[in-house]
Amino acid sequence: MENKIPIKSPSTASQIIDGEAVIIVPSEQMVNVLNPVGSRIWDLTDGRRRIEEIAEILAQEFDVSYETALKDAIEFTRGLAEKKVMGFAGEGKEKK
Repeated sequence: MENKIPIKSPSTASQIIDGEAVIIVPSEQMVNVLNPVGSRIWDLTDGRRRIEEIAEILAQEFDVSYETALKDAIEFTRGLAEKKVMGFAGEGKEKK
């Protein structure tokens, strides 16, 4: 999982306000306000960085162990992927 590249869903709109990301999913009539760690993960999700790279940045910026940062980043991205707010590069393109 740590080698996956998270990507934001094109059906979302977002903005960082006072250090917190506000994510809007119009099709689901859903609004999420993220905590500072979640907001930073969202901000670092640029379609190029792997989860492990995001975790390295989080560990430095939030003064936590890499293992803790990696666990949090995996849980966060997995949770948003389940809500279809985020996905992973290369997934969902294969035919079933």
